Amino acid sequence: MKTIITILFALVAMAGLAKQKTIVWENPAIGYSDKPYFEIHKVELTKEKTALHVRVFLVPEFRIKSACYLQSDGKRYDIIGSDSIQLDGNNIPLDDTGKKDFVLYFKPLPLDTKEFDFIEGMNYNDFQVFAIHDKNYSMPVTPVPAEYLIDDADEEMAEMKYDATPATIHFKSLNYRKGMNTIIELGYVNLKNPAKYERMEVRLNDEGEASASLPIGVPQIVQLEIYASSSYAYAYLAPGKEVTFLIDMLHDDTGANSKFVGIKGYFAKFNKDRYQVLIDNSAGDYAQLPSIALKDIHDVQALMRYYDEERENYKKWINKSTYCKAVKQWLTQYSYNLGYGLNDELDSLAHTNEFKDYLLRNYTRNLYDKNLLLTWDFVRASKYYSMIDARGFNADLARYCYYLPQALDSKPVKKPLIEDKDLSDLYDKYVAETQKTTAANKEGLPDNAHYLDMTDIAPDSILQTILDRYKGKTVLIDIWATWCIPCMQGHEKMKPLKEELRDKNIVYIYLTSTTSKYDKWKDYITDISGEHYFLTQEQLDGIFQQLNKNSYPTYAIFAPNGERTTSLSGFNLEAIRKALEKALNK
Repeated sequence: MKTIITILFALVAMAGLAKQKTIVWENPAIGYSDKPYFEIHKVELTKEKTALHVRVFLVPEFRIKSACYLQSDGKRYDIIGSDSIQLDGNNIPLDDTGKKDFVLYFKPLPLDTKEFDFIEGMNYNDFQVFAIHDKNYSMPVTPVPAEYLIDDADEEMAEMKYDATPATIHFKSLNYRKGMNTIIELGYVNLKNPAKYERMEVRLNDEGEASASLPIGVPQIVQLEIYASSSYAYAYLAPGKEVTFLIDMLHDDTGANSKFVGIKGYFAKFNKDRYQVLIDNSAGDYAQLPSIALKDIHDVQALMRYYDEERENYKKWINKSTYCKAVKQWLTQYSYNLGYGLNDELDSLAHTNEFKDYLLRNYTRNLYDKNLLLTWDFVRASKYYSMIDARGFNADLARYCYYLPQALDSKPVKKPLIEDKDLSDLYDKYVAETQKTTAANKEGLPDNAHYLDMTDIAPDSILQTILDRYKGKTVLIDIWATWCIPCMQGHEKMKPLKEELRDKNIVYIYLTSTTSKYDKWKDYITDISGEHYFLTQEQLDGIFQQLNKNSYPTYAIFAPNGERTTSLSGFNLEAIRKALEKALNK
């Protein structure tokens, strides 16, 4: 009996040991990956092999090379097999849920491994995931060189004036690993068309370094974001100035500035304190809220009292803060931004003439601030600033920002008063260039492609104007963009249905706007039967508003009598089929 019991205990102990030999990381953390749609949701380490449980989503199809491997402490661990996919095979489509789960097996990593990389290859399109580690393990912190921690002089912001000299941003990295293929997106207001928030991409080289020259024209804040990461930062720049950001590619992504760990150069103190504002705000250190809540406001007088109190509380908070002079200036400008008062929560009150008059009386300070910082909020408010009979560079800039985009959209607008010669010449230059480009783009287009040829039609009339061209037909409206992958996937999936319904009285109308790249649009539509319209963004926004939608792709179906029978966001083939059949029977 004792022998049996002893054997049983031995078996239980052996089973326990065997169980201990499998180490599992559920939902492991990663240091960096530029492919957010390649997700490792479990790692299993045993003495025999290492298994990666992977999910791919958001892409139409993919493939995995048999040359992929794991890398840890300078050693390579090759792949030995897979489950649910074939390596080096044909492109693998996602399943009906929009994802694909599979397992990759590799030669065994040591059981005490702390972190490792997954490398499919070194080409840009290959999958790479760096510093995969258990979520309970903290990656070592790399010290930031002292030169990136030194504050500059506490000065006021630069004077607002035009200068064509580009500003420069440099990037240097800690813990950069070959194959990271890191892209940093820079966002700023480009005076070439202020209504389009410019986005420039720079790619770090194999040493983890890059530089970007930005034609910002006037002092402004540039937003920085590491692609496929929650890491972002802000740089205050003026023409002709330089700043360097230090990035730790394996730094935890949970902080306000996360992988951006150091700054040196132009107004480094501003950029550091700008981060601190975000940290303080998230910790609850902010201006005291007004005594009445927005939800309890039901008349314009109460709304004006709300903003008076809010502005005063904000002023007190700024004055007692320890931020540098430049950040205090920026916060003050922010509190007086005219567009800030046009609160969407109280749309019916905020857009009354009485309240607009209040804003124009109390929120004009930024038009006279010689140290104004150009922001996207200023551009958004330029329509209202342009109503004010003000003179000076800031007023010129407001009129420039409001009227130039309209002229570039071929609208019949008269050039506004712009007294600053540099801004005036710039306005004329960009209008002439756009007119020349638009004329050239229209040449050679097929009869079913309509490029900016209805710019005189108001946004609230453009949809009906288009529909009137196809009276008596069932109409499917497809709103898309060249950068929208789900939109283009929908186009492909629609082809069999269009062929099936080819004898029906249906016209397919594809609408896009100036957010799409013209050359890509022109090439792409040759393979999509139907009528194609390239509209202004304002016109497309008007259509979105009429359809009560605001996302890509959006579809709307109209019966031959002009009645809208369906509108939906996101592609659903069966829903579209049923909606078309319903409209045909009207």
